[in-house]
Amino acid sequence: MKISDYESTGESVYEEFAKLVRSLLKKAIAKSKGLPRPQSTQSRAKSVDSLTLKLEDRKLLDSERIEDEIKDLAGVRLIFYTDTDVDTLLQSRLIPDNFSVQWGETKVHHPTDENDQQRYKAFHYTVSLSERHLELEKYKKFNGLRCEIQIQAILNHAWAETTHDMIYKPRKSPGFGTKAREQLEARMKKTMDDYLRATGCEFQKVQKDHEHLMQGKTTTTANVEISIIRIYTEAEMALGRD
Repeated sequence: MKISDYESTGESVYEEFAKLVRSLLKKAIAKSKGLPRPQSTQSRAKSVDSLTLKLEDRKLLDSERIEDEIKDLAGVRLIFYTDTDVDTLLQSRLIPDNFSVQWGETKVHHPTDENDQQRYKAFHYTVSLSERHLELEKYKKFNGLRCEIQIQAILNHAWAETTHDMIYKPRKSPGFGTKAREQLEARMKKTMDDYLRATGCEFQKVQKDHEHLMQGKTTTTANVEISIIRIYTEAEMALGRD
């Protein structure tokens, strides 16, 4: 498939495919026992404009097999409240049990020395439909299509979306405001390092304390309330700073 094919018919097919993957995920999670429910689920097909820029960056605009080059033509995102919820889902077999996972294309994104401590944190599965789904006539048209399932916590999601829209998209058209965007990027890194990581940890502590409370353990409601108050206080302090 060439970029012209994607523009004429491919985008709509991948949009339908992404919605199907999202629907199958939601049904599987709803049927599961002991797994957290996502705060939000999203699906999309990569827009023609976004795909064109990505192909240009990789010098693949003339490719006749862009579906082999780009793994996220269809994308689904599962957003959970905490990293604990994310870890619980990852430790289950929900996705491998419901999809054919391409493990060689599946990646864990987190800060490392190799990526200059990139703040983006998420787990990206690359999947296609399972054999049992492809046996159904209505799904056969999606045979061979791939979808990227992104899984992350809500604070990481908010940071990533804000950073992407304000900083990385404008870089596609360099020029005016380059210095200012570099300063914004530094502030966003500081926001993650100084505030969001700590707040995410506090959310997890509150979640664990609540679980203990429901199990009749020694954690008290007061402890939960104090943790919640601390979260909001730190957030207000952060908003009052640069």
